Amino acid sequence: MHNQKSAPALNGEAKLRAHSAYTSRFNLQSKAPEGITFKLVETVDELTQTCKILYDSYTEVGYMKVNETGYRFTPFYVLPSCYTLIAKAGDTVIATTTIIIKSQEELPVESIFSLTDHLKWDRRTAEASSFTVHPNYRSHPDNIKHAMLKYLFQIARDTLGIHDLVIACTPEHMGLYEDVLLFQRLSDEVIDAYDYVNGTSAVGARLDLASMQADYANVYAQAPEWRNMYKYHFESDFESFQIPRHAATVYSGNLWSPEQLEALLKGPIKGAAALSPDDLNLLRQHYASTEYDSVFSCYGVSNPAPVLDTNIQAVVRLKTNKSVPVVVQRLEGNQIILSAENPSALLDGKTLQITTGDHNTAQAQIRVTSLGNGVNATLQEYPSSMRFIDLLLKNKGAATQSPRLTEYHLTTDLDEEDKVHFGS
Repeated sequence: MHNQKSAPALNGEAKLRAHSAYTSRFNLQSKAPEGITFKLVETVDELTQTCKILYDSYTEVGYMKVNETGYRFTPFYVLPSCYTLIAKAGDTVIATTTIIIKSQEELPVESIFSLTDHLKWDRRTAEASSFTVHPNYRSHPDNIKHAMLKYLFQIARDTLGIHDLVIACTPEHMGLYEDVLLFQRLSDEVIDAYDYVNGTSAVGARLDLASMQADYANVYAQAPEWRNMYKYHFESDFESFQIPRHAATVYSGNLWSPEQLEALLKGPIKGAAALSPDDLNLLRQHYASTEYDSVFSCYGVSNPAPVLDTNIQAVVRLKTNKSVPVVVQRLEGNQIILSAENPSALLDGKTLQITTGDHNTAQAQIRVTSLGNGVNATLQEYPSSMRFIDLLLKNKGAATQSPRLTEYHLTTDLDEEDKVHFGS
């Protein structure tokens, strides 16, 4: 059980002083750090280096205990619904963070803070985790840390369609996030012992990415350029940022081939040793195709229903012919898990329809609808959602957006690689 204690909130004048103190410490550049590339992790070597610098950073400050491998490995590094970002100087990884997209499982931060009041049916939430910069680059004149944060926000907002980005960090680091980056506390409580980082104290916060541009413009309108967060994040384009070729409607970030996954689980990192049986079962669901059988055969993992996490706007056509806007969040076997403003209305559902930019429609006949917790509902399609999934994954149009949903432009320009782990 986590011990909690209240932390007094800063008043307006105190926040202004704190903001001034933090912004005076950095010198933002309008161009990207020279010789540094920002990208998604793609190779076993890149992830191995990522695990190494995170291990070195975390053991140095006590966020984790020393282990025999010399690496910090988490299941999120091989979970396709997560995205690990890195900065590289040549072939060397010098900074990293991971975006963990909220799905049906809890985020790490939810073990200490409730997100119930922040989870909305038409807003996508993710956690930014495992942020670190190599010691040799922490005082880099081009400010690698802020460039990495800029890349993080851009990928989360523009590529992944994330509205709310949550974090957990130590109280001494919260000043940067709260007073400079305009995160808002999830709670006034300070957690004395956060198990995810070896019992370190933690506070939680949330950044509204949908209103980030307006919020930054308001706060930094008169700030000089060298500490103007609005200009830095919204008026400076960094050519060294590698941006995925399409916005994500099917989440397939940390998706590895069978050979890569086997190397990560059984190689020098010994990733499997850091995974619980539940972790392995969830991974098997995400890597359900037969080509991964040999990877999981030695772990005694069964062949569960395949899982695909998505972010797709759709409508449920009711038996009364009325339409209810929904967001398809997960495909699991023949079940389709979605969110809606009023899930109980879906009990009268007849079909689930997705209309694409080329005016084609993917449609699933609903057999059974059950309600979950909060804004979620589960549809069961007859005879199997695989027919619907095939239509969805082969579609090359652009998803039609409801004005009530996200303002971000998401596409359904999907390739075979997006469904390789779904057993098709």
